[in-house]
Amino acid sequence: MNARLITIAKCGFWWMFWIWTGLITLVAGVGLWMQYQHLVFNDSTCEPVGLYQLRGSPYPLHHGELVEVEIPGPAHHAAVAEGLKYHWFPPGQPWIKEIAAVPGQTVTLARSGVRVEGHTLPNSRVDRWTPGHHHRIVHYPFGTYHLKRGQVWLYAPGNYAFDSSYYGPIPETSILQRAVPWWTIPGSQFWLRKGD
Repeated sequence: MNARLITIAKCGFWWMFWIWTGLITLVAGVGLWMQYQHLVFNDSTCEPVGLYQLRGSPYPLHHGELVEVEIPGPAHHAAVAEGLKYHWFPPGQPWIKEIAAVPGQTVTLARSGVRVEGHTLPNSRVDRWTPGHHHRIVHYPFGTYHLKRGQVWLYAPGNYAFDSSYYGPIPETSILQRAVPWWTIPGSQFWLRKGD
C-alpha cells in the first residue's frame, strides 16, 4: 500500500513538474514573440483593450495618430500624482493615446468636452469623479490653449479616459513610438460606465 502511494505521489509530482514547465515555456515563448513583433498589451480602457504594434519613430507628428507615450512627470502634473497615489495606472508603464492636436493648433477645454480647431472630440466630457464617486478627479484648468512649438495634446475616447484634459499638453519628447492596433476588443474602451 505504501509503495503504491509513493508511486502515485511520484507520478503526481512529475505531472505537476511538466505542467509548470509547459506553462513557463509558453509564457516565455509568447513574451519573446511579442517582443519580436514589437507588440505591447494595453489593459487600459482609455483605448480599446488589446495588443498594439509599435512602429518606431512617430515623427513628423500628425493629429489623429495613435502613439506610445511616457507618463508625464507627477511633480509637474497634479492629476498624474493623484492617479499614481490611487493606483489608477501602474507607474512607469507607457500609455497608448491619440494625438488630438499638434503645435500651432488651438484647443478649448470645457466641462462639456474638448474642442480642437472648433471640432468637439467624441466622448471628451471632463469627469469630476472616479467610478463609484470614490475620489474627485483633478482636471487641467478650463480655457483655450494655443499649442506652442514642442507641445501636443493627447486624447483617448474611452469612458474615464485619462488624457490631456487632466494634465494638459505634454512635450513632444514624451512620445516614444507610433502605435497601431494589432488585435483589440471593439468597444472595450466603454466598459467603465459613466456615473457623473
